[in-house]
Amino acid sequence: MADIPVSTTRAKSIGIRGHSASVSAGAYSRVYWVDAIARMLTAICLLNINGVMWMAFDQEALASIAMLGPAVLLVVFAGRHAWSLPFSLVVGAITTYLAFGAFFMGTSSEADDMAQYVRAYGGTLVILWAVTGYTASLVDNDKRLLSFLRFVRNTLLLGAASVWFSPVLYQYYVNVPLAFSFEERLGGFFANPNEAAMVAVFAVVFVKEVPFSNRLLGWLALAMALIAVFLTLSKTGITCVIVYLAWSVMRKAKRSGVALLLPIVIMAILLVQDLEGVLRYITENPVLQLETAQQNRVLEIGDVFSGQINEKTTTGRTYLWQLAAARAWEAFPSGNGLGSAHQMAGGLFQNDGWLGAHNTFLMIWCESGILPTILLIAAMVWTLSNTLRHPLWHLILPISIVLLTDMMATHTALLTRYHNLIMALILGLLVSERAHHWRSRSREQRADTA
Repeated sequence: MADIPVSTTRAKSIGIRGHSASVSAGAYSRVYWVDAIARMLTAICLLNINGVMWMAFDQEALASIAMLGPAVLLVVFAGRHAWSLPFSLVVGAITTYLAFGAFFMGTSSEADDMAQYVRAYGGTLVILWAVTGYTASLVDNDKRLLSFLRFVRNTLLLGAASVWFSPVLYQYYVNVPLAFSFEERLGGFFANPNEAAMVAVFAVVFVKEVPFSNRLLGWLALAMALIAVFLTLSKTGITCVIVYLAWSVMRKAKRSGVALLLPIVIMAILLVQDLEGVLRYITENPVLQLETAQQNRVLEIGDVFSGQINEKTTTGRTYLWQLAAARAWEAFPSGNGLGSAHQMAGGLFQNDGWLGAHNTFLMIWCESGILPTILLIAAMVWTLSNTLRHPLWHLILPISIVLLTDMMATHTALLTRYHNLIMALILGLLVSERAHHWRSRSREQRADTA
């Protein structure tokens, strides 16, 4: 059978090795359908289709079958490629979290609550397994890998673009949380603007690290995603994107020599000396027409960069962290049961409910004890420690840090499908790098003995 040619010129420009395995014409049909299934799952996760269906039609889990079906098929076709130490640690963390959390719930909790958490986090496991396996299966085909990364980039951009259209979308949503009205903050396809902000931050990183062939298109996409982050007024998102841009500029300055270094240093000194003044000038600009509450959120970003991490600058998170840690120590080394840190009764009551721990690690520790917490921390440490060895480290490192920041700021990170997909993408890329290393060594050994 004839082989399908593979072009890898563009792959080299972003750090992919530049060689691919040819795909026989007989196998091309199956490859096409596997890729289509992976992209369908990617779009549903990154665009929060389930959430959109709930906001638009008041129907919960309407897209769950459309999400679960492709995930199961990917597990069947490519799940065997997923297994590695970090993936096993993540799976172990979630599994023990559910098992211990259910055991520690006690007789006062309702069975329906337990089923809800098992079902939700069970979906997380399936999505992680599916996308990690699929990404790892692309180890010998850089053209497919690059194509998938571009699709992820474009889908993230669509999610960021939805923020711009929030005023229009909110006119058709029947379930818009009052706390996140477009009159104050924009969320697009996401009920929570903080989630929209993180998707937009990921879009910024992907546009920079998986660039468009057309530079003008790339700059327009970058501007659109950047503005989307600021439109959400998410302090976590804005802080992440500022830090990433600073890191990106420093990398470029290092490559360009001292020509860019001097103006960067001068600008940094000015910002450090009067960051509050700069932010105040922006917020009081009559063109923006920001309300007082919106101005305060932006000004608090300056407080965060100045080191003021308190209840005000974190919107109550420090109090919730302290409360979750205190309750975790009270039950140490066990936990308080599933749901006890998702809604911490006696803490902060807001929007008709008790707020959760707002930290994934504290949430797991408080609900299920120390073992799953250690497993999750070990998975993240292993991931970060092995990132710099990958040819795509410049992409994996920033999205890993943004992912970790998201986990530090919210207790529902492992339940958000965009987070699941990005985490699985990282794990799959690291698995594929290790698989490529061992296959290369095997080929070299065979060549030596021949």
